[in-house]
Amino acid sequence: MLHLPDVEVFLEIVNAGSFTGAARALKSPKSSVARQLARLEAALGTPLLDRSTRSVTLTAQGRTFVPHARRLLDDAVEAETALRADGKGPSGLLTIATTGLVGRRFIVPGLPQFRARHPQVRVALWLGAQQHALGSGPGEADIAIRLRTVASPEVGNRKLGEIAFAMVASPGYLARAGMPEEPEDLAAHAMLELGPAGKHNRLVLNGPERAATVTYAPPIQIDDPEAVRLAALAGCGIAVLPRFLVAEDVRAGRLALLLDAWRQAPIPIHVLFRTHVAPPPRVRAYVDFLFETLGTTQPWAVDL
Repeated sequence: MLHLPDVEVFLEIVNAGSFTGAARALKSPKSSVARQLARLEAALGTPLLDRSTRSVTLTAQGRTFVPHARRLLDDAVEAETALRADGKGPSGLLTIATTGLVGRRFIVPGLPQFRARHPQVRVALWLGAQQHALGSGPGEADIAIRLRTVASPEVGNRKLGEIAFAMVASPGYLARAGMPEEPEDLAAHAMLELGPAGKHNRLVLNGPERAATVTYAPPIQIDDPEAVRLAALAGCGIAVLPRFLVAEDVRAGRLALLLDAWRQAPIPIHVLFRTHVAPPPRVRAYVDFLFETLGTTQPWAVDL
């Protein structure tokens, strides 16, 4: 059977890079640190560390065990905190990963309300382009809010809503290049590409009676939707962007809505979290909060 103090010693050795450093951090004799690691390896039936005179390195089994070890300690701390809180609710650090656009527009505005309900929960919100793995280790997220889906038996995957798109261009651009009347006309226009390098420059539009596929060579390609919006406002070309992002510009006449009878398929928004272990109370509380607020109001669904 595993002993949590032994797991803690193992992680401290990994962090410190040596038995001596771990013993110093734990304020424990080096012999005790070595004995606890040996007990853990015996319980698991496999070596976790390769020892040398100067340092220790993880074995393949040790690398596999690291995220599980961190999760064991996190869950233990979560359980202890919940019991000591005596029913006061979720606590601990909640890490959320999503896109910059979704985070700024929809997640950040709801944080005051969530923390008012659960003041013992601290929030780390990551809005970079990096796809964070789900977990409790360094750089891993408790919850990911992503476009499209991820299929995995270990991941809870709940659909929060759908983001619809609109095709837009500035009046200045249209005065120079003309108004497209049919999807096929787009091939002769400056189509601004939203996406990373290497993305296929192809647009599939569903019309009243048929679907149309347009391929193009974008003069400008940007991996950030808000920057693509600025490029469209500056007259650089035609952009296909989330409707909520361009709604105010269309209403104010800064952007014109094009070929609105032809729509790109909406992209679903999913909330992802680990399910192969029981989600901590803070995760369950935030998932429930998302569906109670954003799932009910669907703030990205706008009329133009």
